[in-house]
Amino acid sequence: MKIIPGTASQILGARIAAELNCELVLCEYRRFPDGELYTRIRGDIEGEHAVIVQSIRSDSDLVALLQLMDAAEDASKITVVIPYLGYARQDKRFKPGEAISIRAIARSITINGTMDTLYVVNVHDPAELHYFEVDCRELDAAPLLGDYIRGMEKQTAPVVVIGPDEGASDLARAVAAPHGLDFDVLHKRRLSGEEVEIEPEELSITIEGKNIVIVDDIISTGGTIAEASRILKEQNAGDIYVACVHGLFVQNAILRMLHAGVREIISTDTVESLFSRVSISKLVANALLSPSSATAFK
Repeated sequence: MKIIPGTASQILGARIAAELNCELVLCEYRRFPDGELYTRIRGDIEGEHAVIVQSIRSDSDLVALLQLMDAAEDASKITVVIPYLGYARQDKRFKPGEAISIRAIARSITINGTMDTLYVVNVHDPAELHYFEVDCRELDAAPLLGDYIRGMEKQTAPVVVIGPDEGASDLARAVAAPHGLDFDVLHKRRLSGEEVEIEPEELSITIEGKNIVIVDDIISTGGTIAEASRILKEQNAGDIYVACVHGLFVQNAILRMLHAGVREIISTDTVESLFSRVSISKLVANALLSPSSATAFK
């Protein structure tokens, strides 16, 4: 097995290779003068099991992935790991004529049939994986966040896990329940793409004086987290922490959350940043060694 890191997952790819004690393949990426991407796998992968690791956060990331899959055609087997599957939130038509973006991405990745197995991490909606005409498996990073948060509680005041809206209830439960942590969810009403209103209703658990960890699968602009932090502060919560699987942190998300009173921001390395304090490398490595440990969809 040889690990081929894409442009968006260099550090994670190296960590996975270290976990597996296998070769990390050197790749070359550069831009032509007209802006087109040039991709070359410089290591020898002929007849090998090639594992491509590449998050899709941008159009350029998708092109890099497609080029890597094509460049790896001499491998005996190709496994693709997409830690963050972008475009997954456009999974239905909201207005006539709209593209179902995740379906378009799935078709572009699987149309040539070069891939044997695909792994994704905490996709927006698991039902979307049926668009991929390939053996597709989902990995769950929630327990890793739970382990990190449990370690925090040993050093600070009691911790309560809060989901910022109903959509995060399953994640909050998955993070908190294995460690016996209390958890609850807030109720959100979206006003616009960036503005939300969270109802300051009474929670089922006491949060006064306790440290709070707000958990979500994706943090983009940080608007939901900032509003949730404000509501929790009004209810006399202690320190506010934020933990997510996919930290996109676009526009002024970091400043917005810190201004709202968030003490620390924690994310995994599905999207690599300064806040990637939790690595999914061991989770991916275990799945590559034992595919049955991941949830299969095909």
